Amino acid sequence: MSGEPAYKVRFERQRESRLIPAAYYLYLAILVPFMAWRCTIVNWHAWFGPVNLAADLFAAMMFMFFLGFTRYLYLPVHRPAGLPARVADCLIPTHTEPVSVIEPTVIAALRVRGIRNVLVLGNFERADVRAMAARLGAAYHPRNSNACGKAGNLNNGLTFTDAELVLTMDADHMALPEILERTLGYFDDPSVAFAQTPQSFHNTKTLLFRRANGQEAKWSESNIFYKTILPAKNGYNASIYVGTSAVLRRAALDDVGGFATGTVTEDIHTSLRMHAKGWRSVFVPEPLAFGLEAQNLKEFYNQRRRWAVGALTLLLRSPDSPVRTPGLTLRQRLSYLDSTLSHLGGVQRLIHFLLPAITIFTMASPVAIPFGLYGLAFVGYFVVSFTMVAVYSRGTYHFLHSDAYSLANLVAQVSALPGLLRPARRHSAARKDAPHHDRTGVKAVLWLLGLISLAGVADGLYRFASGNHSWLVIMATCWGVVNSVWMWWILGYLELYEHRSASTDSADLAAPDRYQLIVDTFGAKAPYATISER
Repeated sequence: MSGEPAYKVRFERQRESRLIPAAYYLYLAILVPFMAWRCTIVNWHAWFGPVNLAADLFAAMMFMFFLGFTRYLYLPVHRPAGLPARVADCLIPTHTEPVSVIEPTVIAALRVRGIRNVLVLGNFERADVRAMAARLGAAYHPRNSNACGKAGNLNNGLTFTDAELVLTMDADHMALPEILERTLGYFDDPSVAFAQTPQSFHNTKTLLFRRANGQEAKWSESNIFYKTILPAKNGYNASIYVGTSAVLRRAALDDVGGFATGTVTEDIHTSLRMHAKGWRSVFVPEPLAFGLEAQNLKEFYNQRRRWAVGALTLLLRSPDSPVRTPGLTLRQRLSYLDSTLSHLGGVQRLIHFLLPAITIFTMASPVAIPFGLYGLAFVGYFVVSFTMVAVYSRGTYHFLHSDAYSLANLVAQVSALPGLLRPARRHSAARKDAPHHDRTGVKAVLWLLGLISLAGVADGLYRFASGNHSWLVIMATCWGVVNSVWMWWILGYLELYEHRSASTDSADLAAPDRYQLIVDTFGAKAPYATISER
């Protein structure tokens, strides 16, 4: 009826105990006085005293961001899609990925219900990709340039479609047939720019998946982002486009000049521009497409370093920086500030990792009060903070796995800092067919850090055995033991993983069979987390 109000996307809070959001204020009551006190006890005579203070303050700030945003999780109220009324094309940007990786993605895209055309995009002409696309019935559009990387490739693809909506899929991500049925309804709200679904993976026997708590279900390093952080951002109209498994409105893309260039993370950059223009976003917490996760440490490092360089470039060098770009609400600005600043966490993590060994080697304290008093206060703060993270992560945080993988990630984040001084000129695709083991200096860096930590622990134990029972030695040694456990937890698993026979998952199957396996495994069984419209 014409008198009915215009549709607007609705979100509802996930039903949880009221104690979860209330605990945030109790935590602030502990954090604020602790940090105020912490600023008064710095040992300014030791060079690492103020460095440690800076790391503590940064960690506290990021804790506040995380807990503040994730007090509530917001789920979209599902809107049934009218597929015949919408025109949607699929864009699949490719670079150097083998045809064996791209073909199942194209097959999946062609079988998505409601898709009109599938456009396989390329930076340069590749005869094998052209032949594959022609055989399957997809269009192939190479542009003979690598300018602006993936964003440039996607923008070139936009010139070949007049569809109202575009589904973007990475070259290795297979969409389920129902992806549009679960997302297009939200575009009945004319202010919605994009609907993002999780970046899920089907090769769960890789480096970034672990068994958690002895269960068959795998812990994944990315779970906290897709199961906690993005649902929380729904409540602030600040969910992020992650570059794949998303539907975008063409009018919104045109409004911001297409996919954003100028950084190597065109996804978060594009969504920031859309939010600054007043567009809305929806994160749909339903696994509706499945790709390939990084197979080894080298690919993990390359991927995470690229993310860090792109995010920090956006924050510190881009005119679209969340610090100064106009149009964002305060909560959106803080959300993007959190997302970009988090990539400086590697520096903070490195400082906290090395501090126990430095303290023992120099027998100097980073604080100007008895180290035992500081140590006891810090242990209390540490326990409370990590308990809060465990609660607010809704089961996606694992005390050993999460912190061990953050140590592996610190190498990428620290090495990203020089990348801010020299913007990337060459764009490369992640290797999706990489072996378990690939030669990389990252492993040597992790070993070096692990040995430094062990040396600090050994020195502390020797001093204690020699009669030095000071709290400085005891506390620093215990802290070093905790750091060493995290580091050797990831190094030990890495050694086992690299010497394990490579699991091909579905890699040996023909492309149609690989796609069918994904549908049989995940299709119609995917746990839809949205709320049914009432």
